[in-house]
Amino acid sequence: MKKVLVIGAGAQGTVITWVLSRANDVSEVVLGDIDLSRMREIVETNKSDKLKVEKLNASDINGMVKLMKGNKFDLVVNATLPEFNEKIIKACYEAKADYQDLAANGYFPGGDKDIPVDELKYAKEWEKTSLKALILAGSDAGTTNIMAKEAADELDEIDSIKIKDYAITESEKPIVLWQPQTYLDDLSSSAIVWDNGYKEVPPFSGEEEYDFPLPIGAKGKVYYHSHEEPLTIPKFIGKLVRYVDFKMGEPESMFWKSLIDMRLMSEEPVEIKGKKVVPRDVFLKLLPPTPKPKELIELVKSKKLMSRLILTVDVYGKKDGKDLHYQLWTESPNSTAACEKIPGASDISYATSVSGAIFALMMLREQVNHRGVFPPEVFNKEERNIYFKGMGEWNIKIHKKVEEVLN
Repeated sequence: MKKVLVIGAGAQGTVITWVLSRANDVSEVVLGDIDLSRMREIVETNKSDKLKVEKLNASDINGMVKLMKGNKFDLVVNATLPEFNEKIIKACYEAKADYQDLAANGYFPGGDKDIPVDELKYAKEWEKTSLKALILAGSDAGTTNIMAKEAADELDEIDSIKIKDYAITESEKPIVLWQPQTYLDDLSSSAIVWDNGYKEVPPFSGEEEYDFPLPIGAKGKVYYHSHEEPLTIPKFIGKLVRYVDFKMGEPESMFWKSLIDMRLMSEEPVEIKGKKVVPRDVFLKLLPPTPKPKELIELVKSKKLMSRLILTVDVYGKKDGKDLHYQLWTESPNSTAACEKIPGASDISYATSVSGAIFALMMLREQVNHRGVFPPEVFNKEERNIYFKGMGEWNIKIHKKVEEVLN
């Protein structure tokens, strides 16, 4: 029987602890966070005797090492903000515990461009051990990387990999279904594309109207967005690829762009009535936090929230001299179905964190045959099939369509 530590009692932690606590081969799931009230609410909605809580500060390496060594966890799942990744991965290394996270801080521009995300700085250390550190193991990044590898493995040559995230949210009041700080940081940062090398592009550039398949079944505009896939896929997909990008969109995209244009995301202080204030700090202070489980359950039950997410991956390349186009996309529960399946989950947290939990179960079951620090696009066919099967058991379907390009 396996023991898991999940660090972070946010939207991701809610879902990951639910899935892991219902796995027959997991005996104990410990949720660690500095916010005791949020952890207690997750325990109340989870209702599993396997779920325990520990007050834990993700900035305190020594405290984390003590907890990890004392409990001898088989895996530590980092469901916090990327700013804590380095501290948690260091603690795991010292405690000799396998590590997994769902997002990363980009390491470009600046620094060593051969190290596209921070955790990979520790690759050589981890390769000397039998430990595993699976990074970027959520939905995007995570599921998207797996979909890209599925197509790449079937092609002789890869021209381009184009990834899109599109969501439609209907709510009676302003709501952010993902960690606001992370989301807004990504929106206001320059994006990176791989075009025979890393290149920086402005946020909200590269506008594209894309015809999304069902369950969206409509056209939507997407824009370059700061994300991890263009950073790691060219390095780890296993074949040369000329171009990789990531774009995101939603019907409210121009609202978020207007906030950035008005410098409400600026960290430069402005003077108001003789006092200096940072616009970004003020906006984040006033922005509603991500709903806690009970609040989200009530929003869904009262039909005050409805949302739907889709991820698509388009891969262009050659096979046996023919130009082929692979289109892969997700079909996952909307907010109503997600919250019915896992109380307190939204469509976004469900898609991201069920994915993270499936990766975690594969790590625990020794179904991931890699060592060191690595992203999911290194998975072979057998590993991908296990992953797809696990996702299907939680009603997340991955579709694939292949067509020959004649001109």
